[in-house]
Amino acid sequence: MIVLTLAVVSTAHPVRSQEAAAATQEADPDLPLDEAPASASTLATRCEEDDAGSCFELSNRYREGRDVARDLVRATDLTIKACRLGNMASCSMAGFAYGQGQGAALSMDRAAAYYAQACDGGNANGCSNLGLAYIHGDGVAKDEHRAAALFRQACDNGSPDGCMNLGAALSLGKGLPRDQKEAARLFMQGCDGDDEKSCYNLGVLYRDGQGVSRDYGQAAALFDRSCSSGDASACGNLAMMIHQRHEVTKDRGYALDLFDKACSLGDPESCLMLGKAYQEGSGRDRDFVRAIALFERSLKLDPQASFAGKARKALANAYAAATASKAIDSSRQPGL
Repeated sequence: MIVLTLAVVSTAHPVRSQEAAAATQEADPDLPLDEAPASASTLATRCEEDDAGSCFELSNRYREGRDVARDLVRATDLTIKACRLGNMASCSMAGFAYGQGQGAALSMDRAAAYYAQACDGGNANGCSNLGLAYIHGDGVAKDEHRAAALFRQACDNGSPDGCMNLGAALSLGKGLPRDQKEAARLFMQGCDGDDEKSCYNLGVLYRDGQGVSRDYGQAAALFDRSCSSGDASACGNLAMMIHQRHEVTKDRGYALDLFDKACSLGDPESCLMLGKAYQEGSGRDRDFVRAIALFERSLKLDPQASFAGKARKALANAYAAATASKAIDSSRQPGL
């Protein structure tokens, strides 16, 4: 069974609200000319004159390749300059760049420092991201209580990610006493605001009957919504609900299609489940070579997963069956 716990992570970009606004900003033909979005060259000139907002907007354009050639290094340099000039959203973005190694050398210490600067400057997303750093001990000493306080601060100041992370902390008992009802309320609030990770987490609560009455239909609808937005865990959970016939009116073939999608999106247990289907010829034509590839992908994605032992055993069995059927050369050995 795929047991995917509520993730105290922000899979969305940490300043997606600002980026979304920038990405959708297009010239309105009905606006006066002086109200149309500035050109990249104009933004560059303004940025050279130390206009923080222009540096921030130009950094977004380089990050997205909008009106300019995509250049993550240039984007990060501009983000750092905007942060230095006092744009706190840029400080949070700089933290993300260092935390992901996007346009800058990977440095969790610098990421945490920029998140702290953003948070201290009043940027709610910076507080949420700093909370994540404390949850994982990335660049700071691990401190779940400090993390929970930062999530609450971020949520109180309008960060959807902060509210989602606060809900996850409450549900998992990370730095706070467990409170599934309050977690459900926060996830409902986030999901109503189109935050897909909140929708996914709310689906987990409906599936497991935590903080809300168990409702497989509602859980399936929420997982389907998040799966459509590219959430691997949601696709895997929906596939498992169908596979286990939890009041979901879809067939096994559709479940396997979802496992396939979830695996391609990076969910390791979905790779294992799909591999078993190919290995057993259940819902898919028997194909040991395909099964081997899926088991190996599962182990590569998460070699320490709770189900990794099952994946290794399945991989060894698939190799043996493939060798016996001459589907692969007998000299090949499983990467256990």
